[in-house]
Amino acid sequence: MNEFSPMMDIIESIPVPDCYLCGSKGSILYEGLSDAWCGAPGLWNLKRCLQPGCGLVWLDPMPSKKEIWKAYRFYFTHRDYAPQEVREIDLPNYLLIKAVKPFYKFFMHITGLRRFEKKWRRRGDSLFLDRGAPGRKLLDVGCGNGEFLARMRQQGWEVEGVEIDAKAIEWARAKHGLMVHQGPLERLQFPGDMFDAITMNHVIEHVHDPVLLLRECLRIQKPEGSLVVATPNVNSLAHRWFGRNWSNLDAPRHLRLFTRRNLKECAMRAGFRSVEVWCPPGYADGALLASVERVEWASGKRRGEFPKWLEASFLKIRAYFLLKGDEEAGEEVILMAGKDREGSLG
Repeated sequence: MNEFSPMMDIIESIPVPDCYLCGSKGSILYEGLSDAWCGAPGLWNLKRCLQPGCGLVWLDPMPSKKEIWKAYRFYFTHRDYAPQEVREIDLPNYLLIKAVKPFYKFFMHITGLRRFEKKWRRRGDSLFLDRGAPGRKLLDVGCGNGEFLARMRQQGWEVEGVEIDAKAIEWARAKHGLMVHQGPLERLQFPGDMFDAITMNHVIEHVHDPVLLLRECLRIQKPEGSLVVATPNVNSLAHRWFGRNWSNLDAPRHLRLFTRRNLKECAMRAGFRSVEVWCPPGYADGALLASVERVEWASGKRRGEFPKWLEASFLKIRAYFLLKGDEEAGEEVILMAGKDREGSLG
């Protein structure tokens, strides 16, 4: 099949009528979602499990394992080597943002939100892990261009990565001199009890069998080690606000979207016994602004950069205030898990 074959414009899909976790029939959440950013073919439906205590969201139909690669042909997760869109500078809106930003920063400072934000960003930069020590090994699954691993190596960890994208691997090796293995984690056959920490940052929503992936993490994690998983929070304020235009829906690449409760259930089914989950404010800026732009794309009405920045900033502030009374307002779900209930987390 050559690269111009009409079959390249079709992604083979499989029906997934039932919830992965509880087997219940799902109810349609959104129909006819398209890939606004990378042009993957097809229209996609998302379902939500209505069982109390579950709430998993998934694609039905879902791209098959054999053809899921087609959804990533023009997908760049690592901006260092991604082609950047050239856009004309909108000078009036640019100047408005420059003029208002000092007042925004002052408000963040006097309300204490800036300190709150810095605290969470500092912890989020290391995926909530402590500093490393000689001999402590960290594996990052889906390590991309290696920026996170390079940062963690500076904090004392001995680091390795796993990645599928050959271009990302090439970049990580050339720029950072990292040891990066290519392929799905389950096929790499690492020795058991090998790593003190395993991290997965926005990976689990892309895989067909999350519990299988977590089970392999359990096998190669040391008894006192930690697994840290970050994934979009389908109960976040941004999803409630933007609905089908929430950027983290990302059909057809995000196969499932999680809540605190059902991500914890996945880890427990994989065999983890010490599990904590929470929804930090994290890096909401990018997802909020991308969602604002998704609304613009869907409506066909172009807006200036200033009103889009203003809306995203307002929603970020609102999310920070809500976090004090709503534990699921944050943009991400973070899971930290250990093998034993007495095991060390962090």
